Amino acid sequence: MARTTSTNRTMDYLRVKNAQTVTSSVLNKGIVTATRLTRESLNHGFVDQHVTEDAFMIALQLRDYHGDLWVDGRKVDFPASRQGHFTLYDYNRLWQADMKSAFDVVNFHVPRAALVAFEEDLGGRRIETLNVTPGADVDDATVRGIAHALLPALADPQQTNRLFLDHMTMALSTHLAVTYGEASRPRQVHSGGLAGWQLKRAIEIMEARLDGDIPIAAVAQACGLSSAYFTRAFKLSTGLPPHRWLQRMRIDRARDMMRDTGQPLPEIATHCGFVDQSHFTRVFSSIVGMTPGAWRNIARG
Repeated sequence: MARTTSTNRTMDYLRVKNAQTVTSSVLNKGIVTATRLTRESLNHGFVDQHVTEDAFMIALQLRDYHGDLWVDGRKVDFPASRQGHFTLYDYNRLWQADMKSAFDVVNFHVPRAALVAFEEDLGGRRIETLNVTPGADVDDATVRGIAHALLPALADPQQTNRLFLDHMTMALSTHLAVTYGEASRPRQVHSGGLAGWQLKRAIEIMEARLDGDIPIAAVAQACGLSSAYFTRAFKLSTGLPPHRWLQRMRIDRARDMMRDTGQPLPEIATHCGFVDQSHFTRVFSSIVGMTPGAWRNIARG
């Protein structure tokens, strides 16, 4: 195939200049992108042919839009797509559009791999497709809310928080899988602990922020749980409550830095998320059984 799927991810085939795109990963399984495309003039015309791939495009309209639409060579009933509604396109099928009105749209490119990531924890069968009729104008408050939450990121992609993007795209993928993929709703925990994807997500978030403040409520929200429920389930899965797990990870990082670098202890304490050297010394001594200075002398021989 001469073209790559990047033309789908960045919506190049729609021939809109100055489109803004942000990209995120869903549990390292699939890359989800969101792109805002705007045109004020009428009769944009026929778009180019997209690349056939195992992915979906969700088009959330920020203003009323109308045009003609064909799928697999047959014209479908598509009178209009209203502001705040979305239309779903399966890239395994051949779509063609004649865009007649002005438009302002947020398009999500969602590979099926991003939905497959949840199959085990959703407890449903393989998600072959999303069950939305071609050309259907779907009113979905969750998709609408996620699209609007991403507008500031699309306006300034370089300043966007990666954790926020990952949370939004995971929420979108989970919602699509549950609502339109005929999968059961995700169980909150397995055997009293976190589901596999929840534990992986929680660890990814906390490891990425060892040098700063990490509100447990934010980690719990990313896992779809309350703070209290998350704290109990995390302890069952790891043997430690979240704050103790964080302390041990910070001490592990500090030991690596003390062994491999010549940085002063106050700098290491700050880099590893401790308030100051005194706080670092108290926590380190309680876990390791000696002060950081004594441990460094032994480690460096």
